[in-house]
Amino acid sequence: MESVLLLSGILLSLHGLISPISAQRLPTIACPQFFEYLSYNQQFIGHIAVRHDPQYESNELVVEFSQYGAYQWSFVGSLTLMDNPEVTKFRLANGEPVNYRVDFPIPGDPPKLTKITLNNEVLCSAAQYPPPKTAIILRHSLLSTTVPLAFLDSRRGQSGFIPQWDLGPSTPAAKLPDYTIPQIQVPAPRTTPKPRPVAQQQTNLNSRVNPTPVPIDQTLTTVCGRERAVTTPLIFQGQQLQRGQLPWLVGLFERGTDNGLIFFCGGSLISSRTVLSAAHCFRLPGRDLPADRAVVSLGRNTIDIISEGELREVSELLFHDAYEAFSANADMVLIRLAKKVIFNDYIVPICLWNENYPLQLPAGYKMYVAGWGADENGNVNTQFSKITDTNVVSESDCLRESVRSLVQPNTICAKRVGAGPCASDGGGGLMLRDNNVWLLRGVISLGLQKNNTCDLNRPSIYTDVAKHIAWLRRNMWD
Repeated sequence: MESVLLLSGILLSLHGLISPISAQRLPTIACPQFFEYLSYNQQFIGHIAVRHDPQYESNELVVEFSQYGAYQWSFVGSLTLMDNPEVTKFRLANGEPVNYRVDFPIPGDPPKLTKITLNNEVLCSAAQYPPPKTAIILRHSLLSTTVPLAFLDSRRGQSGFIPQWDLGPSTPAAKLPDYTIPQIQVPAPRTTPKPRPVAQQQTNLNSRVNPTPVPIDQTLTTVCGRERAVTTPLIFQGQQLQRGQLPWLVGLFERGTDNGLIFFCGGSLISSRTVLSAAHCFRLPGRDLPADRAVVSLGRNTIDIISEGELREVSELLFHDAYEAFSANADMVLIRLAKKVIFNDYIVPICLWNENYPLQLPAGYKMYVAGWGADENGNVNTQFSKITDTNVVSESDCLRESVRSLVQPNTICAKRVGAGPCASDGGGGLMLRDNNVWLLRGVISLGLQKNNTCDLNRPSIYTDVAKHIAWLRRNMWD
């Protein structure tokens, strides 16, 4: 109750006067962790505190009550935000519970809570009163945007994408218009890719992937995933990489208006002409970066391009057919290099997943991520790439800890508390190592936010490359 009283607005001005209703007068509360009654001079309101996440496009709260007696009301009650807009925005951005106030049609006789639903998920429910009774249904919607990992950059006007929230008023259920979340239409690519087969249908989660056999360059199978110059240790504490470690890790740069190069994402070299990255690095509402404005840096452990390594122009971008903005289900783009690279000690492709490895990875399975993204010191990018280990999170745990709508059939979750991918790491690889051979298992896609940075206490979400292996092999260039 103390946290409620410390809120700004009406409850703060009534500090010491508002109090929980005596238990003898309370209707049974189905979920006291989300709801309580408050009293003031024998008048009653409801207080709801539920945790949202700003990565939902819409957070819709539906609350149902049951009132003794049959009534025909002109005012059925209201569900409104309890805090002022700035406090609510702060709570959304930091993953804290959002506070709602419920005003009842009969303030002296509060109804019984029968259901709370958030984004179509029932948080709790209870039986209605027997007849005669009157049902009360109240709704409130908050609209927000999602920020993929590559677009948590705080620099406006570059690749930054700043979340905004619409804290709209509540509307009684009887007056609500039909509401659906708008579907984001992805524009057609600016380049004209050569004809290619359509993507394979989603794979059964309980089976191994059995893609149509596709010829594999034997040269790749003998060199991929092997570090030549140095060997990366197996245990990491956010360690800086040396040149030659993870030689498939590439940096993606955008040509600025003055022809300067701006780092914006990572990627993985998978053949002499193909880099795999996240589609959201190039395409989001309000952003559509064409191939001719992208440059790939290879053979470097630094984003300083005035150093040993190579640069390649990009001739084509091929987005996965199923890619949708703000979703990790198929967040992949193939980048065709304008000129092939020659493999050497510092430029080597990573191996792709194959049937010799399990499709389902157990919880706790150790994986690795690397990139030049934001760090714990507040740097937007690190000068040198860093690597850390991370652990696979089961689907059930990921659903509980993350945003349910983001956990989809072709995603994989992983986390290590206090370490992991952050801004501008998007597009890099989720990797595993087996007998000194590295394999690419996922593409860094989405992460949750807290205090305007990444919330590393909760899982990051990756596109599962193994679930798209047939599409990848059919569409990559040699």
